[in-house]
Amino acid sequence: MKAELFPLEGCGTGRLSGKAFKADMEAEEEKRNRAFYQALEDLKGLDLRRQAELGGFTCRDLGGGACELVIPSFDGEIVLLLPEGRVSVPPHLDSLSLRVLALRYVKLSCGVPESGEWVAYRDLPGGRFYAATIAPTIERPLAEIYGLRRGALSEAAARLGGVRAGYGDESFVFHAFPRVPLLLVLHWGDEEFAPECRVLFDRCCSHYLNTDDLKVLATQLAAYLMKLAGRNDEAENLLWMVD
Repeated sequence: MKAELFPLEGCGTGRLSGKAFKADMEAEEEKRNRAFYQALEDLKGLDLRRQAELGGFTCRDLGGGACELVIPSFDGEIVLLLPEGRVSVPPHLDSLSLRVLALRYVKLSCGVPESGEWVAYRDLPGGRFYAATIAPTIERPLAEIYGLRRGALSEAAARLGGVRAGYGDESFVFHAFPRVPLLLVLHWGDEEFAPECRVLFDRCCSHYLNTDDLKVLATQLAAYLMKLAGRNDEAENLLWMVD
């Protein structure tokens, strides 16, 4: 497959200089390209029209063995041209992580419906090992940013396709992919209590992405919300996590 290379920019690699910096950048770029190409390679031999039916996205035959996949994601669409491997993502959502996860979602689409049961990351298969990283990476930063600004999360969520839910003081469901809904619940803070934020996953999510990828996907959501609050530096550090 001929694939679109993703430029190496916006990631934090530490304070290196000269040859060490260049070597670090080259190693990081190689790692990223490897993840992207492997995700493309894994689509070979799949019935993509069937995968589209199972995953809730569309597959359009372009003739000559080529097809176009259109995957709803947050408030936009990811367009994949195969077998060329070109990926188009709305600029405000674009990251290597989302591109790779979209390809993995295509591969794993299986038709399992949403369950309506929301679970914490630690309750996903194998989730306890990395569960401690969710609070400092996602939940506490979002609580700090939005927990004392009543209504601010509602404005930001609307710009990412969030659908209001009935939990906490503000809560929204975000469909990162058609069968991968994430729930964000915010409890406002006041002079007596600190604000709190929780990210939860529909039980079905683990059928479409592995547990580590779900953590990366939730981190992408956090990064988008940070950007909408003007916290660009913090956001950029979260957009380049895919392995």
